[in-house]
Amino acid sequence: MLNVPTQSFPAASSQQRVATGAGESGRTKVALKPGRSLMDWIRFAKSGRDLTGLRGRLIDVTEEELQKHKTRDDCWTCIRGMVYNVSHYMEYHPGGEEELMKAAGIDGTELFDQVHRWVNYESMLKDCLVGRMAVKAITAKRAPSQKKDSISQMNGLAPPPSSLTMAPPTVRPPPSSLSLLPSAAPPPTKDARPRYDWFQTDVTVNLVVYTKRKIPSSGCTIADLQGGVLRLEVLLGKMSYMLHLRLSHEIEEGIAVQTASAVGKVQVSIRKQDKGKWTELGQPLEFHDSLLRRTDRALFYRECAVVSKTEVNYNTHVFRLQLPRGTMMHVPVGKHIYLKAFVQDSEMVKPYTPVEHSLIPGTQDPPEGTDLFLMVKI
Repeated sequence: MLNVPTQSFPAASSQQRVATGAGESGRTKVALKPGRSLMDWIRFAKSGRDLTGLRGRLIDVTEEELQKHKTRDDCWTCIRGMVYNVSHYMEYHPGGEEELMKAAGIDGTELFDQVHRWVNYESMLKDCLVGRMAVKAITAKRAPSQKKDSISQMNGLAPPPSSLTMAPPTVRPPPSSLSLLPSAAPPPTKDARPRYDWFQTDVTVNLVVYTKRKIPSSGCTIADLQGGVLRLEVLLGKMSYMLHLRLSHEIEEGIAVQTASAVGKVQVSIRKQDKGKWTELGQPLEFHDSLLRRTDRALFYRECAVVSKTEVNYNTHVFRLQLPRGTMMHVPVGKHIYLKAFVQDSEMVKPYTPVEHSLIPGTQDPPEGTDLFLMVKI
């Protein structure tokens, strides 16, 4: 599994910089009860039990509501604008219940990042997701025409063509210290926030992201299409813009990405499984239409296949990894990725910088964005 990181590795507070036990980062590992390992938690989370207490519903959580859930048996916490019920996870937390209770009923993003920002909490706690933090409404008297303009700017979408019945919905940033534009700040004279739109033919559906700035011709877009879910991330310097949708109809696995760097446009094309007209694009998922600092975006891993291993010398090999079908990712020169594996119920993560495929004699040029080559010392 791999991810393209944005921060230094290991982070200053990472557990990989300190020995097991209490250290400079303040992280303490405790002895867990038998049957409480990471793999046990994964099995428990997939058991079908209602871990949120909401029977599958997702809700908007106010700060007042979040503060009500701060006991051992009823513990909610917020990480990057999303609220999780971690009551059932208490016994599985490697740092112990006491550490997890420090984030009970509050925004625990800063505490989480201090200890183990690299952990893929979105995957580990996805069955504990209660919903997102509610956005506080700001009351202001406006003329009718001004109000209409304000709504149009907030949606970030031009009116859809008459042939479409629904424009893609949007999600506003959560009201926390991580918000990019504090509510009290005046709106910019020119909206520099990316926006997206979509159109279709009989056989394809196409999403277009307008970044409103010049972008590199490659290396700024990562697309994942798995099980009918599209996750598109556009890297814009220190910022990250993401679309995350469950598509409304069946599609084929392949995906094509085109970049017009001069005008800052990214187009993703997906083939429909059946010809016909879609009346809607799909259902927005977590962090859809969000613009965050790249350091605030949680890591996302993909499961890859080892295609080949070529010996360089007695203890060094070049591994060729193939990304999942439906994933397009080009890692710019000098950037690194994380490799993650589970060894004896422990999660191991190491960074590697991809190398050119020309290091393997006789290797043909792989399709753009589908293969990675890593030089690994064993």
